[in-house]
Amino acid sequence: MAKEPKEWLLSWLNDAYAMEESITEVLKDHVKDAEGHPRLQARIQQHLEETKRHAQLDRECIEHLGGDVSGARGGMANIMGRFQGKMTALSDDELLKDGISDYATEHFEIASYKAISKAAEALGEDRVVQSCQEIMQDEMSMAKFLDEHLPDVVRETMHGKAGAAA
Repeated sequence: MAKEPKEWLLSWLNDAYAMEESITEVLKDHVKDAEGHPRLQARIQQHLEETKRHAQLDRECIEHLGGDVSGARGGMANIMGRFQGKMTALSDDELLKDGISDYATEHFEIASYKAISKAAEALGEDRVVQSCQEIMQDEMSMAKFLDEHLPDVVRETMHGKAGAAA
């Protein structure tokens, strides 16, 4: 049986909610990993707070559409986020791997919210479109920050210069 358009939108919003919950766990670890790099750490902390707000916006959109947040997806996302956040913990290039992972994640999120926004627009769900636009702005801002700071992290990793990515 095929899903109705609204069911697709709810499903994708639930995916986005689970994604944000997972990323929250990853960013908690990345804040710790950036210790000794005050500027980088502060920006990751800021994005952690934004990400928590994104999950809340997704939840509100789901409820606005009459849906429920998927507990199974959210629970699995938290487990995966904790695992993913620990994956680089034992490597010498942890900060660089975090940056690469975060940069890719930001672009995945941007693409996800563009798709959700288009689906919501097609259904006349302006509130969902507005939430997606707000979230995309935060994601694009973080992607830009990471793009600008990745070269510093590469240099620091290669040359062992503490604080270069600060």
